[in-house]
Amino acid sequence: MSEDQGLLHRSIVEALEARNDDELRTILRDERAVDIADVFVLLPDEDRSHILIDILSPHKAAEIVIHLDEAVRGEVVEDLAPENISEFVSELPPDDAADMLGEMSYEESHEILEQMPDEIADRIEELLEYDEHTAGGRMNTDVVAMLDYETVGDAVTFLRQVPMEEELHHIYLVDEQGQLTGVVPLRRMVINSPETRLKAICNPDPVYVNVRDDQEEVLQVIRRYDVPTVAVVDDGQKLVGRITHDDLMDVADEEAEEDIFRVAGTDPAELDTRSVFRAARIRLTWLLPCMVGTLGTALVMILAKANVSVALFAILTPFVPMIGAMAGNSGIQTSTVVVRGFATGEFAATRLGRVFFREGRIALAMAPICGGFAWILVSLALPLLSDDAQKAAADIETKPTTVSGQSAGNSFPGTAPSVTAKNAAKVRIIPNRIAVAVGIAMTCTVLFASCMGIAFPFTFRYLGVDPAIASGPLVTTFNDILSVSIYFLIALAIAT
Repeated sequence: MSEDQGLLHRSIVEALEARNDDELRTILRDERAVDIADVFVLLPDEDRSHILIDILSPHKAAEIVIHLDEAVRGEVVEDLAPENISEFVSELPPDDAADMLGEMSYEESHEILEQMPDEIADRIEELLEYDEHTAGGRMNTDVVAMLDYETVGDAVTFLRQVPMEEELHHIYLVDEQGQLTGVVPLRRMVINSPETRLKAICNPDPVYVNVRDDQEEVLQVIRRYDVPTVAVVDDGQKLVGRITHDDLMDVADEEAEEDIFRVAGTDPAELDTRSVFRAARIRLTWLLPCMVGTLGTALVMILAKANVSVALFAILTPFVPMIGAMAGNSGIQTSTVVVRGFATGEFAATRLGRVFFREGRIALAMAPICGGFAWILVSLALPLLSDDAQKAAADIETKPTTVSGQSAGNSFPGTAPSVTAKNAAKVRIIPNRIAVAVGIAMTCTVLFASCMGIAFPFTFRYLGVDPAIASGPLVTTFNDILSVSIYFLIALAIAT
């Protein structure tokens, strides 16, 4: 919290404690709604309701509510009567009102809409029919549209009569069927005479999106064409709304937040809930399957132990975390770059061959360096480990081997000493070979992990699943299994 926010919070608290509503009105009168919303989270529920209902005008109260985080907004709305909520929602632009009601249950939102004027309720209900993550769910139906044969003078007269809650950049032109035919920037209206036909000064190729387009696609369109507003049309090319740059800033924040959460192995929905148990359930939904996945790594190590001596296994095991971590890290680096390319809408980032050519060369440059560095580190560390491994082999060589709870000397007829114990007595630990095996395994795992970092996002994208999932625990878990398998296979071939 900044110093100004801290001062505002103290002033509000002091006025509330003194029960001085006049002073509270004076404090809040000139403050911006977004600044009040920032300190609102620190106030008790009863004080929030008192300020919204008794102190502020419905319009400013509505602005504050819409600027609150979703979880805090849910707390505030729960403490308000439906008639109060309907009064606030009526003051909001249709897109913001739809967003707020979309966070409620169908029964709650329906009750609130019934208490609103029919004209406003109908517009909000129209927006609620669209998925909240589409252009239709994001658009504002407050759009200035004129027939393409009208003049600049007609447009100026019309604008003087139409109240606009949001900044206006363009006038859209439509034909008599309501189909979008062009867009006129306000600057062109200013520099032309009132008799000029709008059609003569319009841009006949306006930037637009379909109501069903995903919000991320809309964001990419507005970035690509560098426009402050984009028109929204239906399947019949009829103009139904517009999306402004401030709406898209929210989209950009949401998409970035969603990707970050997915990479971390959770979901942004956990910030929208006040329940600790629900947030824990969201995280466990990702963690528990990954825990099952790590069992694959354990199975690989169990199989490896059955085929190598105890001494060799004792030396190889300490380097498993290093191999697994490097595989996971390199895989996450690659998949994050690929997912970011998808999010920004770069055409080249969607071409598998081009991405593989770039990222493959980077992996080929990194892998030998990582392998060489691993060889050096293991060469330095082996003197500390090999003595313990040889002692373990010596212990097995000298201790009686037990079979089914009986000592080897008293075993039942037909039983034999442990195969592992036999191999342990014969093994000869060659430190340089182990270092080489780790180095080669590191090189291979970095290469394979980078390939998986490319393959997973493209596969998920093809299947219609958010590619960001591939950058989190999933790719890490899979790379752990793959890297440990490669490591022990190479170790068996080289170190023994």
